[in-house]
Amino acid sequence: MHELSICQSMLRIVDATLEKHPGAQLQKIFLEIGKGATIEPILLRDAFAIVTSGGPYEGTELVIDEIPLVGKCRDCGKSFDYQEIALGCPSCGSRAISMQSGLELNIKELEISD
Repeated sequence: MHELSICQSMLRIVDATLEKHPGAQLQKIFLEIGKGATIEPILLRDAFAIVTSGGPYEGTELVIDEIPLVGKCRDCGKSFDYQEIALGCPSCGSRAISMQSGLELNIKELEISD
């Protein structure tokens, strides 16, 4: 389950950020996860609960915004949402596709209290 290592890496980033805000308490972590990032939000939530259990971030809420997987055809220029991973453009069938969004994994925001 790579979600566990993702949570551990995420908390290292949170630790480094909170060092700049002594005494602050983490309330929420807002994440953006692309649908094509091969991360299962439910597994990420479970891993987060495991990693934070009994530590300073126990009880922190993980808020996940799923970003749609969007491609753009370099031949016909049309953009489209992937409902599932496909090999070509649904309009012209070309395989010359560039991904516009949906592969990201970002910490968008941290909500803290003093």
